[in-house]
Amino acid sequence: MTQPSRNRLARFLVATVAAAAVVLPAAAGCSSEDPVRFKEGDRSDSAEETSGTAFAEATLTPEVPLGAPQLTAAAETIRKRATSAGLVVKTVTVRDGVLVARVSSSKFGADTRQRLAAIVGVGQLTVRPVNSVTPFPPATGGPGSGTTPTGGPECGDPAAPKADPPSAEVVMCDGKLSEKYVLGPAVLTRTDIAGAEARTTEAGTFAWTVIVKWTNSGQVTFTRLTSEAAGGRLPTDRIAIVCDGRLLVAPSVRSAIPGEVVISGTFNEAEARQLAGTIDGGVLPTGFKVDSYVEGR
Repeated sequence: MTQPSRNRLARFLVATVAAAAVVLPAAAGCSSEDPVRFKEGDRSDSAEETSGTAFAEATLTPEVPLGAPQLTAAAETIRKRATSAGLVVKTVTVRDGVLVARVSSSKFGADTRQRLAAIVGVGQLTVRPVNSVTPFPPATGGPGSGTTPTGGPECGDPAAPKADPPSAEVVMCDGKLSEKYVLGPAVLTRTDIAGAEARTTEAGTFAWTVIVKWTNSGQVTFTRLTSEAAGGRLPTDRIAIVCDGRLLVAPSVRSAIPGEVVISGTFNEAEARQLAGTIDGGVLPTGFKVDSYVEGR
């Protein structure tokens, strides 16, 4: 596929941001505040671990009780996510029905706890066709007060996880309550993902992308999905990416994509690695929460 010029690409990204759902805060599992674009042929270098001398001990409590084998498997999943996210985890151990993680705080300092909390959600991911989009009218507070989009009662809290059964149609709202989406059954799930990596693109602090790679069967399905979307008209020329019941983004598709997904925008290194770590880390049997976090050496 011929690469567009820099100016054409920038205009396309602006158009995508205008049409897409607003992405939720980083703490929402595999969410990010950046747009999604699709491009063929990108590759990522492996994330490098960094070491530190200051460590913190975090207690990770499952949302539902788990047996020892499930906790052991969850510990390995969280360790993998943390490594991809740029966190250095010395140990993750099972202790009395919880996980205890010893993580370096040298690199991220006070933000280490938040970054750890962002990667311990279930991690269910689905890719769905967009069946319809309803914009919400803005509310006004009088002349000169500006406007604020107002979502309907069906939206609830857009930052809260919602049911996301892969085989069913779902209704979701964007993070700013400006649009309501009716999404078709999932066409792709996390089992179709072969991996995700953070990659730097050019000089500059915010110059990182996250590349999502598909399995062989997942790639065939994704190419067919984007081909069908590209043949439609607004809003059915869009596809939605959902993680843990939250709408991440719903970009327009201009042509069939026979390659990888590139998530780009204003990522810095830490944000890109955190998102890649969550996407690449597999599914946990339940979400975890950080119940305690004690800094020390």
